[in-house]
Amino acid sequence: MHEASLAEGILKIALDVAAENHAENISAVGLKLGEMSGVEVEALKFSFDVLKKNTAAENAALKIKRVPITAQCNKCGKNFTVERYNFFCPECDGILILKSGRELLVEYVDCN
Repeated sequence: MHEASLAEGILKIALDVAAENHAENISAVGLKLGEMSGVEVEALKFSFDVLKKNTAAENAALKIKRVPITAQCNKCGKNFTVERYNFFCPECDGILILKSGRELLVEYVDCN
């Protein structure tokens, strides 16, 4: 279950931000998560909830913003939202180049 190690890394980032800002509590951690990131959201949330106990993040909410898969055609240059993992241009059948959807990024840490 790689979600547990991801949750551990997210928690470490949040705790480091809190320490750098001399904050005692973390109220929320915002995460950008791409549709192709391969992360099981419920497992990530569960792992984060277990790991945050007895830390400054004990009451923190993990707020996840899903990022859709977007791509640009290498032939006609048009941009598309990718559906059903079809990476061929619906306009000209060119190959789509991934622009977003693989993100896994701590976007913000709310602390006080």
